[in-house]
Amino acid sequence: MFRSDLQRSGDFLTTGPTKKPEILWRYHAEAGASSSPIRSGDLVFSGRFDGLMLALNNNTGKEEWRFTTQAGVFSTPSVAEEQLIFGSDDNNIYALNKFTGSFLWAFETQDKVFASPLIVDDTVYIGSLDSYFYAIDRHSGHLRWRLKTQGHVDSSAAIKDDRLYFGSDDGSLYAVTTEGDVVWTLDTGAAIDASPVISADDNMLYVGNDAGVLFAVDLETGQPVWTFESGSRLFASPALKNQQIIFAATDGRVFSMNKESGEPFWQFDAQAVVLSSPAIAGEQVFIGSMDGYLHAVNINNGEQTWRFDSGWAIFASPFVDNGTLYISSDDGDVFALR
Repeated sequence: MFRSDLQRSGDFLTTGPTKKPEILWRYHAEAGASSSPIRSGDLVFSGRFDGLMLALNNNTGKEEWRFTTQAGVFSTPSVAEEQLIFGSDDNNIYALNKFTGSFLWAFETQDKVFASPLIVDDTVYIGSLDSYFYAIDRHSGHLRWRLKTQGHVDSSAAIKDDRLYFGSDDGSLYAVTTEGDVVWTLDTGAAIDASPVISADDNMLYVGNDAGVLFAVDLETGQPVWTFESGSRLFASPALKNQQIIFAATDGRVFSMNKESGEPFWQFDAQAVVLSSPAIAGEQVFIGSMDGYLHAVNINNGEQTWRFDSGWAIFASPFVDNGTLYISSDDGDVFALR
């Protein structure tokens, strides 16, 4: 799923290329992608600007199947058992058979669906630009409940125990039970596009907003423990490993800070606009930039270890699995790097 796990940590619990990688395969689609690729088993899934959801062979990059929606796919898909679930700009949330691409069900919202689904047991949790946050039965596609906010919901939810956490363009961070009851809200003062990341061991949450402020929030009280003003929009979702919270501003600066105190560890400058969310694999942080480069940064000191020129802007976030790094560029390429 998007950001690796239910807490949206961005830590893929594997290693990635430690030196400038070789291209295992390269697939060129008809349109680019802001949806991040994900791997499940022998397949890599990638949503495209032209409305396609593609399934590619993990070993060769060969197209195995394609499914066509009626508008672009911004949402990163999630896999649960045999199901592949994602949102589309045609206002629908889709469930497909991941092996064949056959249609299982669609749930219609009232606007585009940018968010990436969170799947917990038999329920899909996802927001829409219609301002609602939805809980949908994973097997039938039927609505279980919905919650209205006052703005677009393109932030992808995270969960701890029986509480869901997500942001809205109304500027609020929401804590909601899995039954749809609001526990608390925090007004951050600006739209939240990014997904929150949860630090389960100390009951904290981290999320940035469009005013460039990163919030460290107590999960129980909903109150900020500390904040950091980056000075540039925080569109990308933060990543978390051990004591580090790592996040990127749209002006290209990537920050590593102590998650407890908010004190800085290091800072890296990609020297280009960054909309891609950082992915952690082992001792490295991978992040794409809009000048077409994929950057590998040492997690301990923030020094760049290598960079890869994809040839076109990278909006999507990297995905790392079993030592292989997957990335999509805006001209239609999907790369498997090792």
